[in-house]
Amino acid sequence: MRDNDFRIPAIKYYELHGLEKDHPYPSSNDSSSGFEFGSLPVLAWWRNRVEKTYTKYKGYSDSRILLQCFLFSLLVPFLFFGLPAWIHWFAGGRFDGQFMDAGESLYAVILAPILETLVIFVPLLELVRVLSLPRWFSYPLVFVFFESLHDQRHFFEHPLMWMTGYMFIVAYEAGRTRSLLHSIVFCAVVHEAYNLAVTLLDPSLYPSPF
Repeated sequence: MRDNDFRIPAIKYYELHGLEKDHPYPSSNDSSSGFEFGSLPVLAWWRNRVEKTYTKYKGYSDSRILLQCFLFSLLVPFLFFGLPAWIHWFAGGRFDGQFMDAGESLYAVILAPILETLVIFVPLLELVRVLSLPRWFSYPLVFVFFESLHDQRHFFEHPLMWMTGYMFIVAYEAGRTRSLLHSIVFCAVVHEAYNLAVTLLDPSLYPSPF
């Protein structure tokens, strides 16, 4: 059988080869259609995931956007950082270092998210909007850059925080379908809720009962 037999129309193929019409018709294994960067399996999955998330979230109510973005932003950091710390706490372990300063907490929880929204997320996300960059490509650029600014973490801890930055972007983009003010408020509020939760869920703040 020649490599280009699959190109022959089905009826003529059966006649040429003396086959019954219920005989399986060969499929093409021709892979000469060209390689596309975005067609890689992982990239295709990421692109579909981003687009589905964008479509779903822009249709949610304001409160659902805020709640889901907050919960998903907290999920990975809590599993990898918070949960082991609480297990250590329940086992009677001690924590080195001083307790967090109240003034520092106020800045981290309230002011820093507003500042970072205005200085980082607004300019970058509005720029990629003007440039019409695809979301699957531009979002990682933004959240990887945002996380790289947090030098208090070790190198291999940064990827654990990428989903958090991504959910801040999801909140921003869902709000952007309403107005620029919505996007700023949504991003800042989710960021503030995340920082507040991280502060309150720090077991070193609480005296051990053991």
